[in-house]
Amino acid sequence: MEDISHQLREGMEIQTSDGTKLGKISEIWFGTSVGGPIHSEEETCVEVHRGFLGRDHLFLPCRVISGIDQNTVMLSVDAETVDKTAAWHQKPAWIR
Repeated sequence: MEDISHQLREGMEIQTSDGTKLGKISEIWFGTSVGGPIHSEEETCVEVHRGFLGRDHLFLPCRVISGIDQNTVMLSVDAETVDKTAAWHQKPAWIR
C-alpha cells in the first residue's frame, strides 16, 4: 500500500466506511512504519478529537485509511469497528 501519511493535514475530517463523521485530525504521529509495509506497535497514526468539545480522542492507524478526498479522510472500517476497537481509544505507549 502506498504511504499516504504525507497527504494528511491537521483539521481534515475523518469519515468511516459507512459515512459516519468521527471528527477532525488534531495530530499526526509518525511511527516506524512510515513508508514500509510492516505493521508495528509504533505504527503511524492520526489523533482525532471527537465528541462534545472534542474531549474524546481516537488514535487511528494509517493502515485503516482507504483514501483522501480534498479535506476528508475515508476509512476502510465502519463506525462500529472504531467504537469496538479498544486500542484505538488509548494513546499508544510510544507517543510521549
